[in-house]
Amino acid sequence: MKSSSLYLALSAGLVFVGCSKDATDDATDSGITADSGMTTDSGITTDSGDTEEPTLQSTAVVTTVASDYSTGSIAAVDMDAWTASDELFVTSSDPSVVAEDGWVFQINRYGHDSVRKYSAGDWAAPLWEQSMGEYSNPQDVEICNGDLFVSLYGANHMAVVDLETGVSKGQVDLSAFADTDGVSPEAASIVEVDGKLYVGLQQMDTTQTYWASEGGKVVEVDCASMAVTQSWNVGGNTNLMAWPDSGKVIAGAEAFGDDTAGLYVIDTVAGTKTQLVDSASLGVNILDVAVVGDKAMAVSVKADWSAYVLSCMDLSTGTILSSVETDSYLTSISANNRGEAYVTAGSSWIDPSAPSGLAVYDVESCTAKGDWMSFSMYPTSVAFY
Repeated sequence: MKSSSLYLALSAGLVFVGCSKDATDDATDSGITADSGMTTDSGITTDSGDTEEPTLQSTAVVTTVASDYSTGSIAAVDMDAWTASDELFVTSSDPSVVAEDGWVFQINRYGHDSVRKYSAGDWAAPLWEQSMGEYSNPQDVEICNGDLFVSLYGANHMAVVDLETGVSKGQVDLSAFADTDGVSPEAASIVEVDGKLYVGLQQMDTTQTYWASEGGKVVEVDCASMAVTQSWNVGGNTNLMAWPDSGKVIAGAEAFGDDTAGLYVIDTVAGTKTQLVDSASLGVNILDVAVVGDKAMAVSVKADWSAYVLSCMDLSTGTILSSVETDSYLTSISANNRGEAYVTAGSSWIDPSAPSGLAVYDVESCTAKGDWMSFSMYPTSVAFY
């Protein structure tokens, strides 16, 4: 079933097939509430054997950009009060954000090529800002072995910088995975599992007017030695997502070679790759996934780019439970440790009147929560602390 816009679906409470009436009623609540028992963290066991509940994240940090990509900014959302502080500071016109260990890392991509480190909630000035090299195009960051690893779309290596100062400490050599353009293997998303990093290489031939995929790879990086230890071929235009507490990494990929479009799972213990969901029947390429337990929500785009798709999945069975299409440009989806997925939507070339903003879903029940939130510019990525 296709709605005319994501806003209409949200305002109706957006209930997917298979959800109960009780879940529908819950979706009409005006606030955002923490749902007990729906956290991605396993908790902390004390000496007495009791398990402490993890601290629920309270703030969403959101990157926003102008519709003409002339500038960008950062907003902070109080997830309990459902209020936002907009335009906290200026970023580049292609920003991203990652939150980890009480820090917020704001990434400025192509043409700006820097990473800023902030103490979460203190936006007066960054603790440091470090250039990653001209046209290096940083994409993602992850803390591992006490250092900060940065994927660079425009370089044949990953940067490794000192977490406290931002000063370079080394590189992860990715030149063995170079593609036809001879520039870089287009390293993008990073996921950390048990002290190792898993990096999605998109391997695009950028010499063509329309970039051509030459497949894609997931590489495992040992953080201590700063070296690649193994790799897997995974479709094309690879995007990696975390599957918390599972020892596995999810890879969304377009069809390439023997790999059909859909979701693949890298078992980091067994070292195997298996297909989890074949999205060919939906005609979509999966761009981003938010996981809570064995349930997930995915943002996809149809193969002909005629619509974006929001889907709910059961990862334990590899089944797509339901989907809805929208004319809004779905830019990302991220899960917090409250069992919620935040979806960002931007201005759309499909329908310029389609709404942009931030929507929240309960992942387990696959239902919309609360009210739609708009910003002065449209949101592109979200991180939580």
